[in-house]
Amino acid sequence: METSQKTVCLVADDMFFSSKIESATKHLGIVMIKVKNHNEFRDKIGGKTVDLVIVDLASKRIDTEDIFTKLKSFPEHQGTFCIGYLPHVERELASKFREKGVDLVIPRSKFSQEMSKIIEEHLESK
Repeated sequence: METSQKTVCLVADDMFFSSKIESATKHLGIVMIKVKNHNEFRDKIGGKTVDLVIVDLASKRIDTEDIFTKLKSFPEHQGTFCIGYLPHVERELASKFREKGVDLVIPRSKFSQEMSKIIEEHLESK
């Protein structure tokens, strides 16, 4: 019996932290697609099913708000679970993205410590 492989979309520009996330997804047998803008999202994701989106909400080089808004504008991605991480001191930014509909806004330190567990939990519930 063949099982379908899960796909995670990562919206981040920190190469070190991105590689940590990529390592965790690879260990879990998950395909990861990295994007840095909504055009890359459209080109790389297109009509594909994305099971989870992980976003660096505090990125200074990526317009994460624009990408998140575009993601939710695709009917096939409106129900996709989205995890956003950011420094714990960014309370206003956290509130802003919670109001916009990011499902789980989490401090970067906690996400780093529990990355595999958090990713696995949110893919299992799908």
